Amino acid sequence: MKRYLRSFFYALSPTNRRILRRVIFSPVDLFFRLLGKNFYNGIKLPLPGEIFTGGGDFLKNGLIYKKYFLELGQLASNEDVLDIGSGLGRMAIPLTDFLDKKSKYEGFDVVKSAVIECQQRISLKFPNFSFQYVSLENDLYTSNGGSASEYVFSYEKNSFDFAWATSVFTHMEQDEVINYLHQARRVIRPGGRFLATFFLMDQESKVSSSNSAYSFKYKIKNTWYMDKKIKGANVAFDKQLLQAWAFDAGWKDISIYPGSWSGRSGPTTDFQDIIVFQ
Repeated sequence: MKRYLRSFFYALSPTNRRILRRVIFSPVDLFFRLLGKNFYNGIKLPLPGEIFTGGGDFLKNGLIYKKYFLELGQLASNEDVLDIGSGLGRMAIPLTDFLDKKSKYEGFDVVKSAVIECQQRISLKFPNFSFQYVSLENDLYTSNGGSASEYVFSYEKNSFDFAWATSVFTHMEQDEVINYLHQARRVIRPGGRFLATFFLMDQESKVSSSNSAYSFKYKIKNTWYMDKKIKGANVAFDKQLLQAWAFDAGWKDISIYPGSWSGRSGPTTDFQDIIVFQ
């Protein structure tokens, strides 16, 4: 049933998906408004119906990744950071009480309304947090724009110490991911780190995911898709091939923390697979 509902949802246009979510979550949104407790560090959190990326608890997920940034990515409070796919500030908001005021946070996203929301909710209170709208096409989130495979990050070389892309590469094509690996390497300083999440296909995940709720049934060349029409819905890549792309982009070391999405055995860190590039 969950798989069929997901297929119906992906069949809608990006705008209609957001409208449907607002309608479905309207009773929950009303409850949150009446409760009046949807704040973190003085920042008003988006209502459940406003959220267009991922599932689960918005703040809880952000705090979990804040922990990963510190423990897996060795993020320090005095470092400059880049948020690739900043969305509604899921990762930015928990960092407002961690990063020093002199540290620079930059985020960009392809959804203009999300960038405006972050500028109003976060940047006005924390001026060292900046958000930028980038017009790029992605069939899950946008209907038009340029190609992410050709996009050049609008930051100078060696501008950041740490960067992340959470649940971003799980919605992008091979050429786009390869370009972003190169771009991230260019803007991150020597000794810097880049944490990103993926759906990685290896010997075990190919088998364990075949009958799970997260089965990627459509393989085209070196890429697996969950939905044949909306390719950006969920995308998986071969683990060894992904590592080769990273080394080609100039990354010297890669640490992989398997996720639970495929139903694999053994210890896992989060739902998606996490990779820290150094």
